[in-house]
Amino acid sequence: MRKRLTALILCFVFIFTGILGVNGSVFAAEKGETAPAANPEYTQLEMPVIAIKTISGAAISSDETYVSAQITTINTEGGYEFKDTSVAVKLRGNSSMYSDKKSYKLKFEEKKKLLSTGKGKGKTWCLISNCYDGSLLRNLTAYRFGDLLTNLSYSPDCRSAELYVNGEYQGVYLLCEDVNVNKNRVAIEEEPDEVEKNGYLVEMSRYAEENKFDMDTATYEVKSDLSENQSIRKKQLAYISTCIKKAYDALKKGNEKEVRKYVDVDSLVDIYIGNEIFKNVDAGWDSLYMYKAVDGKLCFGPLWDFDLAMGNANCVKGIDSWAGFNPYHVLNLNANSNPWFCRALSQKWFRELVKKRWNKLQDKINSLPKIVIKEAEANIKAYSRNFEKWDVLGRQVYIEPVQITRLTTYKGHYTYLANWLSKRIKWLTKYYNGKDFPNGIFVNEEGNKLNAHYNLLEMSPVLALANSSQDMTYTMSPNTGISMSIKNAGTESWSTQIVASGFMLEAGAEYILSFDYRCSPEHPVSFSIQQNYSPWSQYFTDTLKMNDTLLHYEVTLKAPADDINSALAFSLGGSTFNGNDISIDNMSLVKKP
Repeated sequence: MRKRLTALILCFVFIFTGILGVNGSVFAAEKGETAPAANPEYTQLEMPVIAIKTISGAAISSDETYVSAQITTINTEGGYEFKDTSVAVKLRGNSSMYSDKKSYKLKFEEKKKLLSTGKGKGKTWCLISNCYDGSLLRNLTAYRFGDLLTNLSYSPDCRSAELYVNGEYQGVYLLCEDVNVNKNRVAIEEEPDEVEKNGYLVEMSRYAEENKFDMDTATYEVKSDLSENQSIRKKQLAYISTCIKKAYDALKKGNEKEVRKYVDVDSLVDIYIGNEIFKNVDAGWDSLYMYKAVDGKLCFGPLWDFDLAMGNANCVKGIDSWAGFNPYHVLNLNANSNPWFCRALSQKWFRELVKKRWNKLQDKINSLPKIVIKEAEANIKAYSRNFEKWDVLGRQVYIEPVQITRLTTYKGHYTYLANWLSKRIKWLTKYYNGKDFPNGIFVNEEGNKLNAHYNLLEMSPVLALANSSQDMTYTMSPNTGISMSIKNAGTESWSTQIVASGFMLEAGAEYILSFDYRCSPEHPVSFSIQQNYSPWSQYFTDTLKMNDTLLHYEVTLKAPADDINSALAFSLGGSTFNGNDISIDNMSLVKKP
């Protein structure tokens, strides 16, 4: 599949711009009415309508600063729920921040319930754009499934709605409860000046910035309120990090009785099943939530952020397939790996719990494809109108695989998702009840066993990176590789790159690096194994004299240091690369036995 790369890339993600837009007109009824108003302001189809108007009339452009606004919500009967109610709005998200279709976070002065969503009121709400999901249903499906996982105490309630910002139609959004401490959401104690008598909501996330701590191969951020007193805050971080470390260390040792002293194991089973069934590519990178109530065990949940799951990513070999285990849940060899799942699945007692729980949930699990079809077809006009605004069907938007980018209709997208889930459920049901899973044998989409000497680059996101001013197309290889045609490579050596990222290096261990390469016309290409974070220190470098003959490279190297987030980077920037076609294929980095 040929893909157009024209936008800024941060943290080895790439964003496509140029999404088209058209204006829409809309109507609403007066409060309590079900008929359109005489002077229509909003055109309503099957869904509720949310309209936001900033007080200044300016665009919402920051993910740090809230903008004062007014919000109007119209229910499915056409009646006003809120009209011109004060609200603060800002942008939200990580990679989705660089999409034209923005996501938003709402904050009210007082707790409110929106459009009959949620068990109770809350101050903060999310409007998720689902800009990289052609079905617009992956997050909704995951959160609805979370409701069925009864060992998770909370799953965000959500519903789709059509959004208008400053009078302009923005498409279909997912109105969703925010993940925060609230008696109706994550119901734990809020005593921000206490240490042991305070509840803690924690996210395992590589994006962590504040109130964070590192443990083993992961980074954690406390998301609940902490004390303004720095001395108390320091004690709070030490306390919760110690609690999580005790839980994780017990899981590493593997004794079930000891693990149960610190961990709500039933919630760990459910959160694993939720991530495995959807083959979530982000479960180890971001958005793994856990919490601890006063005098309580470490609990996991809720499920969060699944727009790149369910076959909607092509950056990792096999992650788009309904077959095979997610390698990030089995092998703790990449920054995207989930260490909790990897440790837990290595224990037979945990695998037995997974099998038992899966079979108990079987009827609910089997309902997932029906959830997709029912939601899509009940609101087909509204969902379809989204793509009149955002003309993205049949195009590459982010990191979708070719089988998704070729889908040119909305029906094609939601049908694909339902079929993918149906096949995934059948595959996992058969494997969980087979002879290999109880014995700790995990396979990839091709049926090959996943083990500690697995090719690290098969587990690495392989991406084409470029600044917004650069111009190129690329083709993914099924053999862990990529081909790139460069028109404008920029001015710096790092302006354009091919990167395989996130793999972990073990100090003193020997690795065999190999790949096939070609470049036309002839050009020297430098590459390195380096840190995948600032200051990007290099561990190994070499330069290849590439030409239009396909050649093979292989070298044995020794890792100088432990690094839980490394990258193989080919530097293709600078004007001398303009007009070059480059191919890197059959990429492999394997630890020597």
